[in-house]
Amino acid sequence: MATGTGQWLSSNPAKARVERLYLIYSPIWIALMGVVMLTGVYRSWGDPGYMLFGVGLAAPLWLIPYLAPPPEQAELPIWRTGWFRLNVWIGIFVFVGSYFFTHYFFDVVGMRYGFPTSWNLQAELVGESEATVPLFLYPVTQAYFMTYHVTATVVLRYLSTRLSLKLLGKIVVVALLAYVVAFAETFFMAVPALADVFEYADRGRMLLWGSMFYGSFFVISVPVFARIDEDPDQNWTIGRTMLSALGVSMAVFVVLDGWAKLIGPL
Repeated sequence: MATGTGQWLSSNPAKARVERLYLIYSPIWIALMGVVMLTGVYRSWGDPGYMLFGVGLAAPLWLIPYLAPPPEQAELPIWRTGWFRLNVWIGIFVFVGSYFFTHYFFDVVGMRYGFPTSWNLQAELVGESEATVPLFLYPVTQAYFMTYHVTATVVLRYLSTRLSLKLLGKIVVVALLAYVVAFAETFFMAVPALADVFEYADRGRMLLWGSMFYGSFFVISVPVFARIDEDPDQNWTIGRTMLSALGVSMAVFVVLDGWAKLIGPL
């Protein structure tokens, strides 16, 4: 196998700056999440408190590059900037996933929320359970998914350039990254200390088999997300970005339904 010099950040300077920003911010929001969850302070919150926390985690993804934009895009309207496109892409994917796909997690892999919220939003005609999706988890997932996708993009780029990977090698890397991301989220979040608000009916089966189910998201989404503005001479439009996110969402929808038919409830 031929090897070369690995490249972590994008060759597009504006995109590279945003990737670096989000990589720096990721441990910050993760630490905040850890403090809130492990101290149990969230148990005294109502809907406004939950929503404020969720928006607070996601807001820096938008505000920091808006207030300190990459110099290459400082004079552009925000809808023509790369950071805005990345957020719109993730935002659409998060909305579709939270609104529709969460029902597959309820019915197929036995996920349960226990947050005492009345501000909820979920599809009416998808899924068999009557479980609800707390509204504050939409912005929280924006932070989660931005970190997942940027990190996976950076790692995929490094390994692809360091090892000169061809298509098959990239597919294997993406599949492994997807499984690791899904496994890690379950491992660190579905713990006894948080069982009152988040758990799986069978954590062991979720870790082993459900991680493949969840990882399907990222097998499809990461390669597409990684291509956004990758070529500085071919920046994406906001329309292309939105259509891309919707197309990926539909592809994931089909795959999740396939999993439901194949494995049934865990």
